[in-house]
Amino acid sequence: MSPRRIPFAGVRKAISQRLRPGFHEALPVALMVEYSADKLLEHRRMLGNRVSFTAYGVKAAASALREMPEVNVTLEGEELVYHDDVNIAVAVHTPRGLRAPVVREADKKTLIEISNLIDEYAEKGKSGEITMAHQSGHSFTVTNLGMMGVTYFTPIINPPDTAILAMGTTRPQTILTNSGWKVAYIGYLTLVFDHRAIDGVPAAKFLSIIRRFLENPEKLEV
Repeated sequence: MSPRRIPFAGVRKAISQRLRPGFHEALPVALMVEYSADKLLEHRRMLGNRVSFTAYGVKAAASALREMPEVNVTLEGEELVYHDDVNIAVAVHTPRGLRAPVVREADKKTLIEISNLIDEYAEKGKSGEITMAHQSGHSFTVTNLGMMGVTYFTPIINPPDTAILAMGTTRPQTILTNSGWKVAYIGYLTLVFDHRAIDGVPAAKFLSIIRRFLENPEKLEV
């Protein structure tokens, strides 16, 4: 049987053209860390499991950007643009391909507000209602493949951003503590950043701040 051929056009080509600068022009570096997810899982249960893991990642990244505003930067042409507002794009899988709608002023929203907005975007994605207006004006991106069992991955930076947070799964591990062996839940994070705009040490510090917030989710409440 002959292979099926279709033109490389439409949505797939548009996604390729949009992400091309993040792959061909950026100088991407990836940093990876584990974090203790026990408190996050308990906090999520206290909220009736109404908050998605992605929402926790968005809120933690927003809080970290507020703490380290030098990472809230986009590279636009020959200019580094530092932003006061914390607007975070969220990767959303849709039948028509990848979309990245924006959670605006994410640092000022509650976890539940962020989670509800992401759910709303997911529904819009199913019906093809995510527009370019929904996807513009961001300075950072969060993507999550944890629900697929993925631990670490290195996504392409979403232009004009200079960094993207990749959230992996959470899973139980046996760890050694001062009181002996115990089973704890561990989460996985990857930060991909553009070395043209952000150096390694501040990037590592930024990722450690995100980890700190995820390990202490009560600090994410507005």
